[in-house]
Amino acid sequence: MRDLDLRAAPGTEPHLAGPRVIQIGSASKTVWSGLRVGWIRATADLVRHLRQSPLQAQLSPPPLEQLIAAELLGDGLDEMLADRRARLRAQRDHLAELLDGTGWTYTIPQGGLSLWPHLGPTTSATDLAARAARLGLAVTPGPHFAADRSTLTHHLRLPFTATPDVLSRAVHLLGRCSEREVHRFVTA
Repeated sequence: MRDLDLRAAPGTEPHLAGPRVIQIGSASKTVWSGLRVGWIRATADLVRHLRQSPLQAQLSPPPLEQLIAAELLGDGLDEMLADRRARLRAQRDHLAELLDGTGWTYTIPQGGLSLWPHLGPTTSATDLAARAARLGLAVTPGPHFAADRSTLTHHLRLPFTATPDVLSRAVHLLGRCSEREVHRFVTA
């Protein structure tokens, strides 16, 4: 997710390098979720050591996906990432604007693909997600991302990867199935 830093001045964190540093990446996060190609960057010695690990398994996506990733990650990567970050930043801000006035609290993420609103102490994210599913909206409640399945019970994971129109419709549907009909939702 380092490539999806949405701060105004991305790249302010130091670049890690060294003989024991391993960097991993994934085209499915950076470029497109359907492109399931990942990579490891490390010294040649460290990569050889990793390949000899008894826990290591050779995973290779189909050659066509590898060729597509190689083309996308070539010379135009910087421009593509700048465009992707700009779109994600606009979509994130649009979603946050839609959620203003709902009573839900959240922190604007500095990167990534999702916003995590806290629904309040009485709203179960699992129940709200089930009601949303009945309206045709798939959202994932926080407990699905917790090791104990009981943490984040009042949080939803709301990806902001969709277009502003789709995000507006999603928030409208969330408002229809919210325990308390928030005026802002109903009028959206």
